[in-house]
Amino acid sequence: MTPGARRLLRPAWLLSHVLVAALLVVTANLGFWQLRRLDTRRSYNAVVAARADEPVVALATALGALKGGGTPEDLRHVRVVVPGTWAEGAQVYLANRSMDGVPGVHVVTLLLIDGINPGVGMAVDRGFVPRGLYLDGDPAPWAPTAAAVEVVGSLDVGRSGERGHGAEVDRIDLEALAERWGTALAPMWVRAVDDGASGLPVAAPVVDLGDGSHLSYAFQWFVFTLIGLGGYPLVLVRLARRDPALA
Repeated sequence: MTPGARRLLRPAWLLSHVLVAALLVVTANLGFWQLRRLDTRRSYNAVVAARADEPVVALATALGALKGGGTPEDLRHVRVVVPGTWAEGAQVYLANRSMDGVPGVHVVTLLLIDGINPGVGMAVDRGFVPRGLYLDGDPAPWAPTAAAVEVVGSLDVGRSGERGHGAEVDRIDLEALAERWGTALAPMWVRAVDDGASGLPVAAPVVDLGDGSHLSYAFQWFVFTLIGLGGYPLVLVRLARRDPALA
């Protein structure tokens, strides 16, 4: 064994070898993690696309699955029709939304569904309003009709931990909205494609059904791993051949 090679067995170098090996394991696992996330996203997109082609069902029919042991997650993106009347003044805005590069908000309004479940309401994301119009302070252009409506849209689940200021919130938190509006809410909310109005709000698409950046991220992590696998041994070989006395 050359003096240079013996130097690479010193404690400091052994620690370096362990750290590099651990780093390579981490980068490889991050690559596989991104691939798993890609598979999950593709499976989710397939469900969304399939349910977009299914016929619209009555809300009572869809929510009946919950009584049979189903969960709200099982009903995500099921298309429903919901008859009801809009509750006057019960409205919040989802901040920091955009459509086609235009910043804005989503209008979320309480729909009373007494014909289905007396005393219960449903949060409905009615769609997008450009922020410029929203900041004008006049909600008349997107005010809901006072007449009875049939809202067509897809079901989705709420997320807890609402943050915001005043009427602006960052998410649809059903518990927080029920407390704000003083009304019991259905266990899911509706993303409307038709709320009985014309013009504003503009119906928002469900989700981006693309693959996202998971594949490119996975490629990057695997490239880092390969660079480490090839580069570090080459460095060690050069150091092993070098005479420490000449270093």
